[in-house]
Amino acid sequence: MKTETTAKIVVAAILAAGSASSALAQNFPKIKAGLWENSVLSDGATSKKAGAEPITSTMCIDDTVMEQMMKMGQGMSQKMCSKNTTQVSGNKMTGSVECKMGGSTITSTSTTTFNSDTSYRTESKSVYTPPLYGMKENTTVSNAKYVGPCKAGMKPGDINTMGITMNILDMNKAMGAQK
Repeated sequence: MKTETTAKIVVAAILAAGSASSALAQNFPKIKAGLWENSVLSDGATSKKAGAEPITSTMCIDDTVMEQMMKMGQGMSQKMCSKNTTQVSGNKMTGSVECKMGGSTITSTSTTTFNSDTSYRTESKSVYTPPLYGMKENTTVSNAKYVGPCKAGMKPGDINTMGITMNILDMNKAMGAQK
């Protein structure tokens, strides 16, 4: 995987987790436990190629996973971000973050619309000052949907992206975020 693609995935994950974490104390819309599929398309440098395909991942989610993801995002956000605001109103969550990464300041705004407890769509716009890995700005659209119960052999927190499976709870423990 190219360094730029990896960096975009990491940045998107951090910003999404940071935005979601501050909603923990608010009336955050609850999503259904089970297997979720998330399709992400970005207009960054690697996606400007003709016929760019979204990056699709699947994740086995339960209440514990959601709570740990929010705690992990909150911890990262507190360390890296000077600004992190989230508002929830009805089925919409809007967020704004300003974070430091790799010598760059990332300013990002996002809107997540929950269609039900089985699907949501997030649109985010990020600006990098100075550019990060050659990116000045990036717009990302993520569509997530519940696809059914987790597959046999999957445990809560298992995420599969681009053929690689890892467990978000295990990563959280390894980073020392869970005590």
